[in-house]
Amino acid sequence: MVRLKGNENSWGLIAKIFHWTIALLLFWQVGTGISLHNMEFSPLKIGIIGSHKIFGTIIFTLIVLRLLWRFYNNHPKYESLPQKHKIISSLVHAILYILVVIIPVQGTYMTWLGGSDVSMFGLIEIPSFVEMDFILYQKYLKIHYYSAIILTSVFTLHILAALYHKFVIKDKYGVWKRMVSRQEKV
Repeated sequence: MVRLKGNENSWGLIAKIFHWTIALLLFWQVGTGISLHNMEFSPLKIGIIGSHKIFGTIIFTLIVLRLLWRFYNNHPKYESLPQKHKIISSLVHAILYILVVIIPVQGTYMTWLGGSDVSMFGLIEIPSFVEMDFILYQKYLKIHYYSAIILTSVFTLHILAALYHKFVIKDKYGVWKRMVSRQEKV
């Protein structure tokens, strides 16, 4: 039987699925977002914007579900992890969560300011709560872009920390194993 919830040795299958699915979608989303910022206006850009909005709502929904699961799920024990690692890890994770919640909200607000529609998964239209304002749109476009750059930086730090645990200190605290290992059997 596969362990869905976490325990002292693992985050559990559901948390791992959330983690890796969101990570892969964020790679796509940040890559397309930064590319969009540097593209000339074209039919291709319009198409990519459409998929960027759809993926943004999917990521936002997954983040909300992951946060709900995080409060329900049991957490692995990291008692042997040095205190400075715990503090840095908590700070990095808090910043990641804040950014992945705020950035889609920024994108939604920016889209409304630009006079475009926002739809959940490309299916359900979310009514606009703001009037079109191209001056504010340009400001929020920059905020959205630089927020994505900050997210990329923190995301990179998170990946480097994981690689540090795996390859430099040979996962002596079990950080890598708890999020990557397939040993979920009860």
